[in-house]
Amino acid sequence: MSLNLIQDVLAATPDKPALVFDGTSTSYRELAEAVDGSARRLLSLGVSPGDRVAIFMRNRPEVVELYLACFRIGAIAVPLNHRFQTDEVVFAVDHCTAKLLIVDGPLLPVVQGVDQVSPSLAGVCVYGGAPAGAANSWADVDDATTSTDSTDSTDSTVWPSVDDDAPAMILYTSGSTGKPKGVTHTHRSILAGATSRVATQRLTADDVSLAATAVCHVGAAFGVVFPNLLVGGTVVILAESEPDLFLDALQAHRPTRAVLLPTQLLDAVVDPRAKDVDFGCLREIQCGGDQISPDLYAEFAKVAELELNQIYGMTECEGCCMNPPFGLIKRGSVGLPREGVELRIVVAGEQATGADVAAGETGEIWVRGDSVMTGYWDDPEHTDATFVDGWLRTGDLGRRDPDDYLFFQGRIKEIIIKGGSNIAPGEVEDVLDAHPDVELSGVVGTPDARLGALVHAFVELRHGLAAPPTAQDLQAFAAQRLAAYKVPDRWTFVTDLPRNQVGKIDRHALHVRAIELDTASSGSQASSTAP
Repeated sequence: MSLNLIQDVLAATPDKPALVFDGTSTSYRELAEAVDGSARRLLSLGVSPGDRVAIFMRNRPEVVELYLACFRIGAIAVPLNHRFQTDEVVFAVDHCTAKLLIVDGPLLPVVQGVDQVSPSLAGVCVYGGAPAGAANSWADVDDATTSTDSTDSTDSTVWPSVDDDAPAMILYTSGSTGKPKGVTHTHRSILAGATSRVATQRLTADDVSLAATAVCHVGAAFGVVFPNLLVGGTVVILAESEPDLFLDALQAHRPTRAVLLPTQLLDAVVDPRAKDVDFGCLREIQCGGDQISPDLYAEFAKVAELELNQIYGMTECEGCCMNPPFGLIKRGSVGLPREGVELRIVVAGEQATGADVAAGETGEIWVRGDSVMTGYWDDPEHTDATFVDGWLRTGDLGRRDPDDYLFFQGRIKEIIIKGGSNIAPGEVEDVLDAHPDVELSGVVGTPDARLGALVHAFVELRHGLAAPPTAQDLQAFAAQRLAAYKVPDRWTFVTDLPRNQVGKIDRHALHVRAIELDTASSGSQASSTAP
């Protein structure tokens, strides 16, 4: 049976608002009718169960509609990042051999001619905002696919039978360490994730949840939209991840829940308007996608009384850890596994044996549960390397405290091996970020002929400091809190740390910058370096 997230709610409260966008509300009844209409259009275009439908759109309710329409007929929805350029769209379309590409009108110039170079595409359809004279408008597609024994196009459509374990979505990773991989989720894993969030967060039909990030990403789709539709809540979708839109939504819609990127929330709470906005409607606000800086905790506390809930997840298993909104929230921790998710901390690096680390030590985070992806699309090599006896190797480092709360420590590929000792960049960054004059830090390894690697810290200081700390000051601060071998060897002060498309620190750019500084110095100190 195909995944139908709104079936029970539709029967109970059909006229309740399901989605709100740009001042317009869509009821559960209207959403269901739109989903069935789009599902029939897909069938009339020759889309069959298992076919991939690429969706290249900005935030708008129709994105959700198309996801649910694909689920209805067993097609596989493939959301593409709306920031993609032409080559990135072509790569994803070719990699999953998409049969159909549905594009937002304003994004049409990006995909002009893609159907001529991507052999799998049977067509491109424009959904809304189509330029004058544009062909293949979604609104013009016939939706009258019907049963052979009836002419009633609304009530007698024969929907394909879909297995729970059939793929439902393919989401492409950012590809920061290589070509993007197609993370594959099934009807079962999506439902399991939604059900788990409902139970862990204790979501109810009274919740109004804010989808403040891109719905083409797993955080907004799996973390906000799907669980809230399942429980009968209302989802408010922001057109853009802008501070003014977030603050406007707090006033206009009084959301009870929200999930944001740390940089996005920081921009909002330091906005001059924030002090005049009532944050009291929020019962929970989650931040994920990157570490929460001490500065964000402090600034948020100035405008809201609740504690920030830092969460951890990945496209392969969205929001797998979170601080319990109804229990103890620990600053700096990403909390506990959500319901239905198991977690281990396993020995990482060259000494990896698959054994758990000792209590309190850092190791690789492994997770298991029904909401974990089934694998990478058409990529058995990476899939086999990622799973061990049903456990997903996240490639991330973490440690647990005596209460089993998880603390994220960085990526394994970012681990710095200095003189035979492993150093997790996240551990060093946590210490530096705790300095009162540090806004944010980024730590990477840089090659060294004698020790193998040195620790290079890039530091963004708070603006407007009368007496900013020197590298020596920060080194002394770190030396009181870290083992000597973990204290940064090199220091570079920057105005702004580089970030990638989803707001995370761009470590690749930091690596490049570190190498450039090494080359420029030719053995001397081009950047600020503590002795």
